[in-house]
Amino acid sequence: MGNLRWLTLAALVLSAGVALGKDARIEADPFLNFVVGDYVIVGREPDRGAPYSGTARVELREGGLLLNRRRGEHEVTAMGRFEVPSPPNEGRVLRFRWYDPEPVLMTCLISADLDNYARLTCYWLHEGSQPAEPGLEAMFPNRWKY
Repeated sequence: MGNLRWLTLAALVLSAGVALGKDARIEADPFLNFVVGDYVIVGREPDRGAPYSGTARVELREGGLLLNRRRGEHEVTAMGRFEVPSPPNEGRVLRFRWYDPEPVLMTCLISADLDNYARLTCYWLHEGSQPAEPGLEAMFPNRWKY
């Protein structure tokens, strides 16, 4: 059943892209629904900084996605949408942006876990900074409510 769900989702994404054409709004992408849900996060601050963990929730909003992320008492709300990175100007990534207190950009790749839930792996940095290494974050689907 899991593989059938994944294949159905892939078919919907492909057919929607063909039906909507080149001028389609990125927000209309049905793949956005795939990443909606609750997550457990693990990460590391830029430049091999401190490791951290927390929770996140991704919700569908007009114009893209809303990410609510919590690390201890610190909570951040970010807006996300699919973008084509430049360079290499191919494929799409999921990008979230927020202020903490300066602008932060997190670029994520989406994959499916063995149960066909979304798993996100991300790089992040304070925009305009030049870290030797970006921050890292992975979001694992939290289907096990505590």
